[in-house]
Parts: sequence; C-alpha cells; structure tokens
Amino acid sequence: MDFAQPMSFDPLGSDGLEMIERALHAELQRRAFSRKSEEAEALAAEVIAAYHAGVRDDLGLSIVAGLA
Repeated sequence: MDFAQPMSFDPLGSDGLEMIERALHAELQRRAFSRKSEEAEALAAEVIAAYHAGVRDDLGLSIVAGLA
C-alpha cells in the first residue's frame, strides 16, 4: 500500500453488491468452483477491486471475473 496517497473510502451499496454477486456467481458456476473455495475468494477479491477501480456495470464485472 502506498501511504503517500490519501486513502479514500467508497462503501459498496446494495446495487454494487448485487452486481458483484451476479458476476461472481456466474463465473463460479462456469468454472464449477465452490463458493467456499480459495479460488472463489481470490475471484471475489478481483471483482471487488475492479468495482472499486471504477468498473460499475454488469458486463464489465463479468468480463473481469472471466479474465481473473
């Protein structure tokens, strides 16, 4: 983490959580991963990071999930 940069707090709202859940659920099904697996946790982290980086639509989050 770069402490020279000011930290910002951008909480997830219900719409964001729903988009993340849809993208994550679809990709977990496609890959046949358990929701409680390490792979699922890593995938969730990637999708959440993409959301925080500005990817705020279903298609974009689905693409990120598919590439992660």
